Amino acid sequence: MLGTVSRHVAALRPGVSRGFSTGPALGYQARLSQYYHNTLRDDLMILQYVPPQVRARQEVMEEARLKAIKENVGGTPPNPLRKRLKVRPPKPRVAESAAHNTPYVDKVTVHIRCREALQNKHNLLSALMTLQVVTGQRAEVIKAKNDAAPWKLRKGMPIGAKVELTGDRMYEFLDKLVEVVLPRMKEYSGLRMDSGDGMGSFTLGFDNSAIGLFPEMEMVYDMFPMVFGFAVNIKTTAGHNPAGRLLLSGLNMPFVHARKPATESFML
Repeated sequence: MLGTVSRHVAALRPGVSRGFSTGPALGYQARLSQYYHNTLRDDLMILQYVPPQVRARQEVMEEARLKAIKENVGGTPPNPLRKRLKVRPPKPRVAESAAHNTPYVDKVTVHIRCREALQNKHNLLSALMTLQVVTGQRAEVIKAKNDAAPWKLRKGMPIGAKVELTGDRMYEFLDKLVEVVLPRMKEYSGLRMDSGDGMGSFTLGFDNSAIGLFPEMEMVYDMFPMVFGFAVNIKTTAGHNPAGRLLLSGLNMPFVHARKPATESFML
């Protein structure tokens, strides 16, 4: 009987090995995933649409700008020493907005750097268990790739832990982060408008006080001998930062403008 049910489940879910899975239930979809596929994706496609006349004018202006840079028109003479430096490859051209290439969140990576693991590798156990409790997925150990004598670090030593989230687990984590953790942080106002890596991905850093704001950590917080800060990297398929900010804003991620310093209104 058990084998019959297992084969039936495997037939309904192609690409999954026979037997029961420990992941989400069959037909389950996270709330944030439903919101993106049913509402946000169409809104992003409309907001990012550029008329053909405007796109053609933008391409002409971009070609003129690149040609001026290549010919060094109105600029300083080229530095011969910079020819030996590695030239950064050009950014890929942003495709026209359509239903099949609307930006979406591709992967979320949560990682913890544990300096205490250099003295005792058993201190890394708290970081591994913390990530497993918060994300619901088993974490993997990060090992050093190079030697660093000032920190007494050798190649192959464990220095951290990370979890890569995709699918519904990724949307569940983002939902908890945006709806529960960030509103409870008094010192956090949001991501800066100039943040991002230029390719539509963003990184958020938190101290050790933020890990206790997750609902799963409130009941077992006292059981962890050590608590660490963590970082969250959100990788999107957007080709540039404005499209990535638009996507994360639709998922209720806060963004703030840099405030100008206050000036004296008058002087005595």
